[in-house]
Amino acid sequence: MRLGVSLRLLIPTLSILLGWNANHVYAVECEGRDLYTPFPFDDDKTKYRVCFSNTGDSKEYDCPDDLNFNEELRSCAAVFIPMPKCTFEGERFKNPLVDDDDCINYIECDKDLVFFTERQCNTGEHFNPLYQDCVLEAEYDCDIDIPDCSHPDFQNRKWIDKESCDSYYECVGDIIVSRTCPSGMYLDVHTQACMYNSAVNGGCQVPKPQPNYLVNVETMCQGNVGKFLPDPHYCKAYYYCVDESTPYWSPCSDGRYFENETCTKTRASSCICEDLTWGDSSPKSVNVPHPDRTKFYVCKKGVQAEEKSCPPGTTFNATKKMCSA
Repeated sequence: MRLGVSLRLLIPTLSILLGWNANHVYAVECEGRDLYTPFPFDDDKTKYRVCFSNTGDSKEYDCPDDLNFNEELRSCAAVFIPMPKCTFEGERFKNPLVDDDDCINYIECDKDLVFFTERQCNTGEHFNPLYQDCVLEAEYDCDIDIPDCSHPDFQNRKWIDKESCDSYYECVGDIIVSRTCPSGMYLDVHTQACMYNSAVNGGCQVPKPQPNYLVNVETMCQGNVGKFLPDPHYCKAYYYCVDESTPYWSPCSDGRYFENETCTKTRASSCICEDLTWGDSSPKSVNVPHPDRTKFYVCKKGVQAEEKSCPPGTTFNATKKMCSA
């Protein structure tokens, strides 16, 4: 049946109608908690809790397979990889799509500020995100945030603060000192001196990419009280608007899809990566078609689908699973 029922009828029968996986009542004080708003389960991101009464205990739920609880979305979701925004041609960022223990991979913005080109530093170099450039390994240690001044390799040198442009560390012998460059300057580790910082095309900048969420949980229920809204990030779940500011998230039961205000066995049109099966021998990523043939999606296990565009003059070939002229 359709889910257009009142919350008073919905809440007492959640575990029956939806097959929710409420393992047990967890003795956590609910006083002061926002009701019907999921919150984290300690350090276990595969679980979450919900309070249905200010005087009761929270209930514990498991996230669907390959999803983790996302506090910003108040739901279980695939991992979102923040992508930086290009502001000028040649701008460089650490490649967020690559597990890079060696700090050699980066992406570079094209002239249209739309596409990224994947690149690597030369042997003996590390990519420094603050400088947006490859620097010598002797000038930048990607594994250490604060220099170990007790080690001879770090002594009598200045080292950048990886989270700041105007501050740095100096190893005076085996003693570490925190210092700050004058206003508008940053430490150039190559010259070991504070240099004037350029706002664009060089200098030091702190990249702050943000996840590209398709829903704003703070405002999504305004004008939608009592309605069931699809979760745009996961086609097997939905939000119920308890009031203007409370979207209550829930997955459908038995692997069903949410579409047209109901949980159904019919595959939802919004599904992108949810039905892919990932085994030990599966490829790390799979390309799937996009409604726009000049684009395609990249699916990875436990990661939000990434939208990519084919180069000019090509379209996505669903059979070959790649762009083709």
